[in-house]
Amino acid sequence: MKSKVNIWTAAFNIFNCLMLFISWFVVIAQAIANNGNTSGGFFYLVTWIGVILNTISLYYAKQLNISIVGPVLGIIGSAISGLSMIFAFPSIVLLIISVVFEFLQKPAKNASEVNDVIIPWYKVWWIWVVVAVSLILSIAIISTTSSNGSKSSSSDSNVSTTQGNAKSSQDSKSSDDSVLNKQYKVGETINYKGYKVTVNDIKYDDGDDINTPKSGNKYVAINVTIQNDTGDKQDYNPYDFKLSADGNGTDLDEYTGNDTYDNNTIDSGTLDEGSKVTGYLIGQANPNAKLKLEYQPNFFDNHTVDIDLN
Repeated sequence: MKSKVNIWTAAFNIFNCLMLFISWFVVIAQAIANNGNTSGGFFYLVTWIGVILNTISLYYAKQLNISIVGPVLGIIGSAISGLSMIFAFPSIVLLIISVVFEFLQKPAKNASEVNDVIIPWYKVWWIWVVVAVSLILSIAIISTTSSNGSKSSSSDSNVSTTQGNAKSSQDSKSSDDSVLNKQYKVGETINYKGYKVTVNDIKYDDGDDINTPKSGNKYVAINVTIQNDTGDKQDYNPYDFKLSADGNGTDLDEYTGNDTYDNNTIDSGTLDEGSKVTGYLIGQANPNAKLKLEYQPNFFDNHTVDIDLN
């Protein structure tokens, strides 16, 4: 004898598998948006409903002498994901196996005759105990996850700077954009989040017998000061800069043969808070070209800040 309850439970387990699969993408998206905090209340509710339905299915399977493997796996699969979405994958595996057994409804081993009178599930006290426990756990877990998400949102909304009046993150971003989009000149300081870059002077050199620039070019020695007022240690690197001649950017790693420049170049290093370094960045270009020093504040962003050199 087949149980319609078991068949409907199997159908719900398929739905539960689909929801658990979707939950991976939803929970990950929430974690990114809320700095690691997630809610996922709907998915937890679905899994605990699955625990209740599979418990009822277990009851009817025992009454009808049907294999209880399907309902038991359904209870376990639903319960572990109901405790934490971390277990979504093993839950899906268990629920898929459960669906197969629930649909097949094979007779139990050593099955006896089917009970003539089957008491409806809602008159069985231990099923109501399972229902009550499932509801309590689902409410507690959903409340906890929702509370964590609310705290994260509240924390994000209260972020402000301590310099002068409090500023929102949007104001800070707007300020950063204005720094990046401004056109600078020699003697002006780029101040990007406390990381300061200033071009002090530019010198041209013809090189020597060994170090000679290309025809029509001269060595361009750019005297630069980098100062760290960010509040933390910061790295610096000459490859954060390029010399642009009429839009053609080249590295600043030339040697002029003049010790005044070559022995005082800026190498890579780390600046403590409040420290600075001054030295030369040396490239080569046609002095009649439109020359700019291009500074890239962020390695992961191709945006550059330009300093006119002539």
